[in-house]
Amino acid sequence: MKRRIVQHGSSSLTITLPIKWATKYDLKKGDELELEMSGPILMVSTTKEIASPKKEVSVSDSGIFTKNNLSHLYQLGYDEIVIRYEDPSTLEEIKRRIVGCMGYEIIDQKENRVYIKSIATTIETEFDTLLRKSFQITNEMARSVLEALEKQEFEKLKEIRNMESLNNKFTDICLRILNKKGYKVPKRTMQIYEIVKNIERIADEFKYICNTFESYNKKISKEVLLAFKESIDYYLAFYEMFYKFDPKLKKKLYLGRKGLVKKYSTALEKSKGTEAMFYHHLINIVQKTYDGAGGYFALVL
Repeated sequence: MKRRIVQHGSSSLTITLPIKWATKYDLKKGDELELEMSGPILMVSTTKEIASPKKEVSVSDSGIFTKNNLSHLYQLGYDEIVIRYEDPSTLEEIKRRIVGCMGYEIIDQKENRVYIKSIATTIETEFDTLLRKSFQITNEMARSVLEALEKQEFEKLKEIRNMESLNNKFTDICLRILNKKGYKVPKRTMQIYEIVKNIERIADEFKYICNTFESYNKKISKEVLLAFKESIDYYLAFYEMFYKFDPKLKKKLYLGRKGLVKKYSTALEKSKGTEAMFYHHLINIVQKTYDGAGGYFALVL
């Protein structure tokens, strides 16, 4: 897109804003814009949000309304939602899921219809804090699962598993912010989005490990525990590198994946039952960590 420079007086130069962009963000005369200069590049941005339209959903049209449907609407950035339903169980499903959508509240309820609205504003300006919290919950979940398995305290896994739901709260609102506002570096929104998704997926794998061993009653071998610790160390290397770049960690992440995946794949082929499923989850942890790291490598270019 090109714009012609217009001179006003002896010292002022102006350009016009694209009307489509100005309309999208409801910009008017007198509004302030942020300008950032970087060599020959001048970046113009606004702190105004895109007006999010209301979304009305008919359960009969979609066949079934699940908890994931509400999460997807939340992530997409809708501030007001109307859901029409016939089966009362749909409302109960919505009530269970809305607890995990920070800022969403049921503001009205009529016959076969529920109205949901976002009452959060300031929290959506704190993306970096929310992302760090997502990492930290996943870190703690990893360490807690490992400790429970090392001590054969399988009864603790049910409680640890609940941390995944807390993680979802933070990753969901991160995705919501990215869909509504984009990332602070607009051209890198896609990369940071992929990082958030993979943090969520890694936490899912730790939850699946909790499910796998929750009712386990055998001693876990040292080889299995060592393999688990290796996968956690691989993930934590990604976390550390995200907040403080280290060439050694980049090398570990980039070159270490194939060796770990090969090692766990071989162990999986030799294992049965619970241990085989366990190695499957370790492969996923390593692969999803690598995918997240790939987003990071693109993010910092």
